[in-house]
Amino acid sequence: MSLHAELTRARTEEDVKDAYIKALGLKGVNKGLIDIQTPEIWFEAKETLTPPLLMFAQLLVYVRAARKRGEAIPGFLCVVDRQKAALMATEHAMPLLDDKSIVWPKSGSAADKALAAQIAPTIETHFVLYQIDGYEAEFIKAAKDAVREGRIIRTPITPDNLRQVFDKWVAMVGVELGVKREADYAVLFFADIMHDGRNEAMRNLPARLLFSGDKPVFIMGADQYELASARGYRNFWNIYHRPPEQKHRHYLLERRDSLLPLDEQKFKGAFYTPLHIVDKAYDQLAATLGADWQQKYIVWDMCAGVGNLEAKHSNLRNVFMSTLDQEDVTIMRSNPAFAGAEIFQYDYLNDDVTDFGGIDYSLSGKVPPALQQAIADAREGKKGAKPILVLINPPYGEAANTQGNAGKTGIAATRVSHGMSDLGYAARELFVQFLHRMMQELPNRPLK
Repeated sequence: MSLHAELTRARTEEDVKDAYIKALGLKGVNKGLIDIQTPEIWFEAKETLTPPLLMFAQLLVYVRAARKRGEAIPGFLCVVDRQKAALMATEHAMPLLDDKSIVWPKSGSAADKALAAQIAPTIETHFVLYQIDGYEAEFIKAAKDAVREGRIIRTPITPDNLRQVFDKWVAMVGVELGVKREADYAVLFFADIMHDGRNEAMRNLPARLLFSGDKPVFIMGADQYELASARGYRNFWNIYHRPPEQKHRHYLLERRDSLLPLDEQKFKGAFYTPLHIVDKAYDQLAATLGADWQQKYIVWDMCAGVGNLEAKHSNLRNVFMSTLDQEDVTIMRSNPAFAGAEIFQYDYLNDDVTDFGGIDYSLSGKVPPALQQAIADAREGKKGAKPILVLINPPYGEAANTQGNAGKTGIAATRVSHGMSDLGYAARELFVQFLHRMMQELPNRPLK
């Protein structure tokens, strides 16, 4: 049965999806937020007749989110309904994803006619529209050719995703090299990313990448490293683009010390945040705030412990990290991964809280002047002021209650709690106390 006949009989959106999957012989199909997803092509499908621009708008919301998470982007996009299909190479839409004048919704379902109108000047000139009744064969050939071509839009390596890219490189490539010292991973990583697959983009690095046929060979001093398996190497470079843009290269090299191995024993405490959770948090921050969020926001983690939440941060010049224990401050200051961050001892639930519940930084003198100024500028809405982003995993301790919790008696008796009598039992929760002071102290401005 032809695609047109199958679509004529379709009664639901799932029927429409299945008709296209069958007609195109798609393999490795996933269905989810993206209606039909294969490594080579993504589809937005509708059962009702829908303007192609509106469908492309929704599909691009998902492409943008995936790109910010560092996932592989397919070479082609397709939108379909019961009567028509439109096909486009993804590369033509990429400039839209960086266009700061476009207000992208947080979900694909929220894509509307206004967004469609914004993308129209670019999209309309690049997609090819096929009416299935009359042009079925042409569409199927074009779509199959696109799948066979299999181009992938790769994610660039930038200062904002450096740590995450490095960790994925170690997991997918580095472990296959059999290095003698864990610290050598960073050296080999830079030799790999500063190479376009044929030629070196930067010379005089401590390690070099050469190719024996199509097999990579790393040279570092008298040591030579070859991959035990090339699968991870191919998969990694299917996701990322190399080399990094010229404007980023020297800065990335300056950040090499931040990629030295983290001492796991220093990263385990009462409120240890596992690094894979941190990785996911940074993916979501990029998806919500934009790929360059680390440049735009001042970050304060006032419950930093030994710095797990900042382990993936690449722009430490905008980061302030405070913690209750001086021992943790010493550990963080000795860690090259946090070079550039402002690290200080601070009791957020007691220091600088006045008898009337206000904030007076002169009481302790601990808060760095730069952070005080950043908070003041943001509160005043001063032109050029960076918004304050709180990045925190606060303690979840509750004071003793009638059901017994004798070991925690008194933990909620802080200076912040004195001004929380109207919150009742919620004031017993330490994380609520953190939130209460944040609301008093920091500017409340909507995300842009």
